[in-house]
Amino acid sequence: MGTWICHLRVAEKLLPHFPELDKTLFTFGNLAPDSGIPNETWTEFDPPKEVTHFLHRGEGEAMIRDLDYYREYLAELNPQDDIQKYSFRLGYFTHLFCDIMWSKYILHTTVNTFRELIDEDKDKAWKLIKKDWYGLDQVYNHTHKDGLFWRVIHPEPNPPSYLQFIHENALHQQYDYIRKFYGEYDPYWFEDRKYPYLNESTMSRIVDDITRATLFILNELKHADFQDLQSTAQILPQEYMQPYKIPLGDL
Repeated sequence: MGTWICHLRVAEKLLPHFPELDKTLFTFGNLAPDSGIPNETWTEFDPPKEVTHFLHRGEGEAMIRDLDYYREYLAELNPQDDIQKYSFRLGYFTHLFCDIMWSKYILHTTVNTFRELIDEDKDKAWKLIKKDWYGLDQVYNHTHKDGLFWRVIHPEPNPPSYLQFIHENALHQQYDYIRKFYGEYDPYWFEDRKYPYLNESTMSRIVDDITRATLFILNELKHADFQDLQSTAQILPQEYMQPYKIPLGDL
């Protein structure tokens, strides 16, 4: 649910805390869950989000079972044995957590605030809302040439998939799509306008809050056993999970 540049902005803030990581593989891992090939309307994916995001059919991303992923693919992996695999898989985990927090911070607030617009024409409404989301991405990306997109995603070759349920051809196809989407200038995204559904101030707050929450969770996972839990949302203190209040965008 979080935008791709949001994921990369969070990853960039996390990396200084984990200097042992392979920066390139951690960065690519932070985009890997969105490797399902979309249909024409981006409503269905192959493999489906139930697989890539550890969901049951019909669930929203607030229900992602990121601890199920963590236990199966990360907890028993020794970074010293294969730092590239570990970095990629850790990036995958932080993406899942970012999606949970994006949903908790702004999704319900957005739906409740613009319910009438969404009920009138759901597809049109979400196109308008996401124009703000991805417009912010585009503007940020083209004004931050030192960001991870330009330093890692754009120039580096596609990595292998370090997860058996992620098909390498689908993974590479999505990486190529993301490179093209953010790497080529399209004036559609750069109008001088207001951002009524989400503005840069709120986006920056999201990035900072998710970074803070991620660091908390990664520290907790070092020191406790959460075998009976499926989601980090079950261990995150409420102070980290409060939905944002309106306005999220420009008035």
